[in-house]
Amino acid sequence: MPGEYVTFGAKAVVDRVDDRPRIALLGPLLSFEETRALSDELSERFPGIGLIVVREQRSDLEDWVDGIEIHAVLSPEASDATSEALIDRLDGWLTASGRLPDQGLGDDEEEALDTGDPELLALLNPQFERESAPEAAEADEEVPEPEVEPEPEPLEPEWILPPIEEGIRTEVIVVAAPKGGQGKTTTAINLAAGLAEVEPNSVVLVDADVQFGDIVNALELKAPYSLADVVHAGNDEVALKALFAHHEDDFFVIAAPPSPELADSISGDALGELLKRLATMFRYVIVDTTPGLGDHTLAALEQATDGVFVTNMTVPSLRALRKEFELLVTLGLVPTNRHIVLNFVEKNTGILRKDAETILGAKIDVEIPRSTAVVVASNEGTPMIHHDVRDPAAKALRMVVQRIDPTAVPTRKRIHRKARAS
Repeated sequence: MPGEYVTFGAKAVVDRVDDRPRIALLGPLLSFEETRALSDELSERFPGIGLIVVREQRSDLEDWVDGIEIHAVLSPEASDATSEALIDRLDGWLTASGRLPDQGLGDDEEEALDTGDPELLALLNPQFERESAPEAAEADEEVPEPEVEPEPEPLEPEWILPPIEEGIRTEVIVVAAPKGGQGKTTTAINLAAGLAEVEPNSVVLVDADVQFGDIVNALELKAPYSLADVVHAGNDEVALKALFAHHEDDFFVIAAPPSPELADSISGDALGELLKRLATMFRYVIVDTTPGLGDHTLAALEQATDGVFVTNMTVPSLRALRKEFELLVTLGLVPTNRHIVLNFVEKNTGILRKDAETILGAKIDVEIPRSTAVVVASNEGTPMIHHDVRDPAAKALRMVVQRIDPTAVPTRKRIHRKARAS
């Protein structure tokens, strides 16, 4: 389908479709909301159509399967043979189930449908299982869970990050980078704005870049108190919140100290204790850190349930992040959930994503393209995801937010801030 029409809505895309398609592949760059809108429009316009989402296997995939009427999930890196096999098998099931006219089934497809081949069942959603395997349901036999196409084996690094544990409730998200100028603060601000859409007034953004933090300036906030005041304010919740600045997008901000001298009064231990306290008061605590692995950054990572690590496409930055990971592994401070963000992505830099992953020895989760709109949004004191929701950089930042909470989709009801002049 012509993807350039996505900007104009799902109807505009489907209007460009000729004839009657049997199967549609959606992705891999579509957001959750775009995919759902296209799925609904296609199903209404072409009843019985098969829908395949082309998407990486991530922790929020189950939410996509539950929230969108799709039949299969395919890895963007799947081979042509694997993709064609999946399409053929889904086409066979659509015909056999009466959803689409018969175009003939091969012997393999007929055998799979007759025998309830688990490999075929694994490609289809729970609705298929209920419709296609009544005997198994009546006999209380276990029906295989849906699976996605496995991704190619990554290059084995010399060191290995600990496995990510699932089912951990996210509370403290630390945004870190080995160097300055990587986009760490922009990422932290947009995380706060996006998560506040689903948890209004239960998100606090802590500027723990104790010497040179500038979040209040980036958001054009007035903050009479700072982190230097908060760490010494005791445990009274009402008294603490009185020291926070409040942003109109329904999240709180704890400003960095106004001078480097005041930073000396904040120890790493005091910051760690504050983050523990904030985690009992807010659903999400987001911490913007000092570049590198100083005492304050290590103290924050010690409390983190999620680590968002930001780098760019230059070899020195990628190698610096790799060294940072190696040290964190040695110290046992790699957060339970980690997200690697490659910022300022552009063509003709001499480095591809696979090259960056080889240097890092780890998989990149989100790429953020270079965009002048990010600078414009910062100059206007507006989170990028609320400044120009259609900009590729805004969509990528939204993906970072959705890695923490998949329900943080951009809707007019949630983006309730007053429109500003562009």
